[in-house]
Amino acid sequence: MPGTGVVFAEAAGLRRVFALAAMLAAPALAANPAWTQQAELTASYGVSGDQFGWAVAVSQDTAIVGAVSANNAQGAAYALARSGGVWSQQQELTAPDGAAQDFFGFAVAVSGDTAVVGAWNKTIASQNERGAAYVFVRSGGVWTEQQELTAADGAPGDAFGYSVSVSGDTAAIGAPGRDGDQGAAYIFVRSGGAWSQQQELAAADGAADDYLGYAVSISGNTVAIGAPNAHGYRGAAHVFALNGGAWIEQQELTAADAASDDVFGYSVSLSGSAAVIGAPGRNGSQGAAYGFALNGGTWSQQPAMTASDGTPGDHFGISVSVSGSTAVVGAYHSNGNQGSAYLFGLAGGAWTEQQELAAADGAANDYFGISVSVSGDTAAIGAVGTDSARGTAYVFALVEPTISAVITAGAYGAFSAAAPGTWVEIYGSELASTTRAWTAADFNGESAPTALDGVQVTVGGQPAFVEYVSPGQVNAQLPSGIGTGSLPVTVTSGGVTGAPMEVTVNAAEPGLLAPPTFRIGGNQYVAAQLPDGTYVLPAGALEGVDSRPARPGETIVIYGVGFGPVVPDTPAGQIAAGPSQLATALQVQFAETPAQLAYFGLAPGAVGLYQFNIVVPDVPASNLVPIAFELGGAALPQTLYTAVQQ
Repeated sequence: MPGTGVVFAEAAGLRRVFALAAMLAAPALAANPAWTQQAELTASYGVSGDQFGWAVAVSQDTAIVGAVSANNAQGAAYALARSGGVWSQQQELTAPDGAAQDFFGFAVAVSGDTAVVGAWNKTIASQNERGAAYVFVRSGGVWTEQQELTAADGAPGDAFGYSVSVSGDTAAIGAPGRDGDQGAAYIFVRSGGAWSQQQELAAADGAADDYLGYAVSISGNTVAIGAPNAHGYRGAAHVFALNGGAWIEQQELTAADAASDDVFGYSVSLSGSAAVIGAPGRNGSQGAAYGFALNGGTWSQQPAMTASDGTPGDHFGISVSVSGSTAVVGAYHSNGNQGSAYLFGLAGGAWTEQQELAAADGAANDYFGISVSVSGDTAAIGAVGTDSARGTAYVFALVEPTISAVITAGAYGAFSAAAPGTWVEIYGSELASTTRAWTAADFNGESAPTALDGVQVTVGGQPAFVEYVSPGQVNAQLPSGIGTGSLPVTVTSGGVTGAPMEVTVNAAEPGLLAPPTFRIGGNQYVAAQLPDGTYVLPAGALEGVDSRPARPGETIVIYGVGFGPVVPDTPAGQIAAGPSQLATALQVQFAETPAQLAYFGLAPGAVGLYQFNIVVPDVPASNLVPIAFELGGAALPQTLYTAVQQ
């Protein structure tokens, strides 16, 4: 912290707050990630070889997981729901007309109470690999097939249903084998419970073997369609937008640094004005993913995403999913085919890796990351190789921070009430993903930070100043001008805001520095220092701490918080630039004898820390001299002692 004041040696009791934070070494990062594994999902009736997790889709508290090889590759899909943080299987979904080798569950999608499952190898009217997609709807917790979708002009080898996506009452179905593998995608819309084909989409520059429709993603009135083999396997993605009842090609997306065999478009995902396109063949199959942003009707490429620890052969980008400003990218061949997935956050027009996700019980050849899906603060990752290819889907969630207590700084009284400008300790769980105190680099000039490693605190809706963060504790200074009364305190961590806790705010709530380790013989001593740094305590009272009683006429220094306004005014969050004086009258007594105050204001060079330079009055020598403060005629609630010698 810039401009620190007096540095104390007694670290345990003084904590990591105020100007005293500089005495501590910088803590290491905690091992507690922002996204944690919430559940490990398997099929109730699954057996080895089912490949449960080949495809995953999540929408809020609902997940659909495909098991493409179940029942002699007839396939199945499983609907699972979360309640109270616990996931349970709702139902196994199968095609009423299913047959072996249909590959039902090869692709899945879900939007609210509607699910779509692709079966690209299904035989239709004796035409092999023509393909189909099935729509299921949920009512009262029960999923029922609503309709089987097929292409009006379907032909053998189209592979209709190879990819599927749904958004509300609109579904997009990919058919990469259409027209000599040039490929196509079909749009279906629902009206009155019935689905009808609206339009067949093809690329304006389409060519044989492009495989348009290998991947599809729809969001509102926009659909992105991958064509990974286009342009000599460089790949492309085509974006179509609904305009006047017709879907018009809006733009062809390609990577600015495209190279042969990148297979850009192997995976695609849309969320509003954000698109993420996977290119798992990039750089010797190390892989990459590309973000695009829509602005004024034009899609612009953002910096490419790669894995921080990626190596050739990982196939990063084999699967992608985006939801708002969060993207998840799978790399199913990484780490000896154990696989991994990477979480990225969007800020300032660039995607930044935030976390690598891995299964808690991961092992070689699990292929974790072969499929990914993210919705809000929930992500599902498929791992088809687990348990002899029975398969698993893992759910990760951004856990909501929970506050259990808010007190003024523990070494300064630990009161349940606070005051504007007071430092508080917030206790709870999942409050932060790292552990550290602020440094000079976190300051903006003389202003303290209002966010530290993605952690923010508000009091009465106004931002507080954050000094220390950890999963279980956050230290913050209340802002000025928040008023008094019962005010809500919130903690936001990783973009998730927890439930508020009310704290009582008074105009002043003064407390003096008196750490628990200064409790000697059952009596709590105030943390006072002489000019040379020696503590004012009975001589030798604490092992390893230089101490002696003060003499009458000597000046000692005591620190506090919550004493209210000073003149000239220094608002919360600002380093005190120079001397100031309390706006409210202050009296100090040693054994009922008034003491002279040489200074009583904010500690210069510190934030929110009050300093009192006190001339010790002529009182009888004792190792147990009571010291009392009165602010505006009201006595402080702490019972404290010091030591005086003649």
